[in-house]
Amino acid sequence: MESKKILILSHKPPYPKLDGGCIAIAQVLEALLEQGHQITFICMETDKHPSTNTLQHENLNYKSVYVDTRINVFGALKNQLSKQSYILSRFNQNVFNKKLRGILQSDSFDIVIFESLFTSSYLDTVNELSTAKKIYRSHNVEHLIWEEQSKSDCNIFLKKYLRQQARRLKKEEVNFWKSIEFIASISKADSAHIAKFCSAKVNTVNVYVENRHLEQVDSASKIDFFHLGAMDWRPNQEAIYWLLNEVWPDLQKVENYAEIHIAGRGMPKKLINRKQKGFFNHHEVINALEFISEHKVMLVPLFSGSGIRVKIIEGMAMGKCIISTNIGVEGISCTDKKNVLIANTKEEFIEAIKFCIQNPERVNNIGAEAKKYAVENFSKGVITNQLNKLL
Repeated sequence: MESKKILILSHKPPYPKLDGGCIAIAQVLEALLEQGHQITFICMETDKHPSTNTLQHENLNYKSVYVDTRINVFGALKNQLSKQSYILSRFNQNVFNKKLRGILQSDSFDIVIFESLFTSSYLDTVNELSTAKKIYRSHNVEHLIWEEQSKSDCNIFLKKYLRQQARRLKKEEVNFWKSIEFIASISKADSAHIAKFCSAKVNTVNVYVENRHLEQVDSASKIDFFHLGAMDWRPNQEAIYWLLNEVWPDLQKVENYAEIHIAGRGMPKKLINRKQKGFFNHHEVINALEFISEHKVMLVPLFSGSGIRVKIIEGMAMGKCIISTNIGVEGISCTDKKNVLIANTKEEFIEAIKFCIQNPERVNNIGAEAKKYAVENFSKGVITNQLNKLL
């Protein structure tokens, strides 16, 4: 393919690869560089996501801009006077826009890629200063996540506020879909949903399994259970509290020695200080792959979310048996009891966990099938071909 000049706008740095979003951003960047394209990459860095660029390449011009996107009560209250969602408005930053304008005024590009909805505020600037082809890299259908959050929250005032924010966000998200030419969605389910609302060309561009996952050796010495994820993300918090409050007490009545190990950045104090039989909190771990290797069965009890769970794909690539809800494996066409275990209720989770404890060989078999599935469906070649179709 002919080399192109590509500008990528990102709401956070790709490195270090701390979460699924960072991994998805990094993989697109790396794939484009391997194809010989010239990349200018500009990202926001925040207190939550400082920039540590570990990728050096002759065709990469990497820039980061510090912005303050922290949530605060005053900002949330002030936002009530506008019609814009507070969720997106925090990423509409003058300092980033000024840097972007300087780049567009001094250079021309064949393609501009918007990584995630949180860069959508800069479409007008790009349209004003560039005639490049515009591609939106959709990580999630964001408004669906917030709609689910508004349904699950027990606080009546917060429920009302989240419902309002979800409505505003949906309007903004759909308008962005309608304003962009090409969309690279991270899952087939999201692609189908987006295509209902706009005439843009929508292609699916997944994430791929990396050699570091495939080469990791399983070092688990017993059947135990684990969850790894960003614990400052509301769906993950909801999942873990449900697991610990609803599932684990009843499970321990029949499986007294069952263990659950959790890890992730942004761990709430409530979880840090929690004491519960069979519960082990490892906080933020230095080496996520080692943590996954040391424990046997991955638990993903998600009840809200969109896009694709990168941690599930990583776990499958490492040969892990995974117990997840249907929402958790959305976008991953796996098969219950073959390469994953599906559980959507407290009773189903308890039964699936008991099954793993009582059938260690089946756990190994399901993990082996999961690895085979990940290699066949999420290889780097498959994802590179998906991306090239949009360029």
